[in-house]
Amino acid sequence: MKQFPLNEQQLLDDLKGLLRIKSVNGDCGEVSEKALLGAGINEAIEYMLALGKKFGFKTKNLDGCCGWIEMGQGDQMVGILAHMDTVSVDENGWVANPFDGTLIDGKLYGRGVIDDKGPAMVALYAMKTLADSGANLGKRVRLILGGDEEAGDWRCMTRYKQTEETPSCAFTPDAEYPTTFAEKGILHVRIFRHLDSSIRPISLDCGKMFNIVPAYAAATVDGVAYEATGVAAHAMEPHKGVNALLKLCDTLREKGIDHPFVKMAEIANLDGFHIRFSDEPSGALTLNPSIAKVTDSMAELFCDIRVPVTVDVTKVVQAISDSVAPLGFTAENTHYSEPLYVEKDSPLVSTLQRVYLECTGEDIPSNSTGGGTYARAFDNAVAFGPMFPGEEVTYHQTNEYWAVDSMRRNYQIFVNTIKALAENA
Repeated sequence: MKQFPLNEQQLLDDLKGLLRIKSVNGDCGEVSEKALLGAGINEAIEYMLALGKKFGFKTKNLDGCCGWIEMGQGDQMVGILAHMDTVSVDENGWVANPFDGTLIDGKLYGRGVIDDKGPAMVALYAMKTLADSGANLGKRVRLILGGDEEAGDWRCMTRYKQTEETPSCAFTPDAEYPTTFAEKGILHVRIFRHLDSSIRPISLDCGKMFNIVPAYAAATVDGVAYEATGVAAHAMEPHKGVNALLKLCDTLREKGIDHPFVKMAEIANLDGFHIRFSDEPSGALTLNPSIAKVTDSMAELFCDIRVPVTVDVTKVVQAISDSVAPLGFTAENTHYSEPLYVEKDSPLVSTLQRVYLECTGEDIPSNSTGGGTYARAFDNAVAFGPMFPGEEVTYHQTNEYWAVDSMRRNYQIFVNTIKALAENA
């Protein structure tokens, strides 16, 4: 593996500047014609584009939805897919300001530092290094920066596809090493029923985003307030968190509070919904009851479900429907993102696996995930990095950080990966 020089302090300074921009999905300032996803997201995109221009690259901003930075010449284009939006922040428990970029004991803390601002910045520096080295690349390389990854709607990618070129191959550093060749389908289900005056009224509220295990839930019954705290985690791995909504409903049942929503929450699990599906390429289905709202007239539960790549999504929705119907609830599919599946022996996966082996000496098979990355936005695209096996996963969590040593290792892998993909015919 060839080692490339890195101006580490400049990279850290630039990344800190990016982390100081609040680009929380759905909560980052004014929406306008030039900033369709909010001022903060557009500011983060513009920050990266300004660096790209400084490095001598071509750039374009697409209505504040996404932007791109491109280097090189050639008929074909290699894509690097990253995002500037982040999940929300509960500032309680952080060791430093989540929007400052604070370096403590070799770890850079901040919301989005590993998901996905840090990897985007490292990728940009990798592009600069290749451009400065005079490497003879046969393809252009384009860093595509989206602004709506975390909400799941991906309006940024929809906007990109309206006018922009599709990469011939692409990778996104938004998962784990080595190559992720399969990503489960992402299903959002709404479970609801109307309530009438014969039902004991309760007020309940929990969660804001589908893809986070809720860490707080609150309810009021007969003037008495109840609350529960849990542990946030990514929805693709709900077992790593503690669901505050389910804890709260357990408490309400223990208090003898009889309500259709509380009863339904008791079966809001794989066995209760009869959705314990799995397959060989991508593993087991996961369920995250993430958002809930109960008023005098309506009870709603929204779930994030990661569906194995070979499982029929209609069977999942039907199983849930059949399970909740006896309690008077209806289940409906409100969103489904198709799974990703690229053959393990494809040129793209084979190249990425080879680079990872050469850079690390680790011969690890390609893998699958329950996460949803931008890779599924294009054909011939996969997730690749930035998390190494055994590293602590902190994205979407309090005290999100990225170790500087991990950045260094990723930088070398990124440079060698871009070079390998752009040199291939």
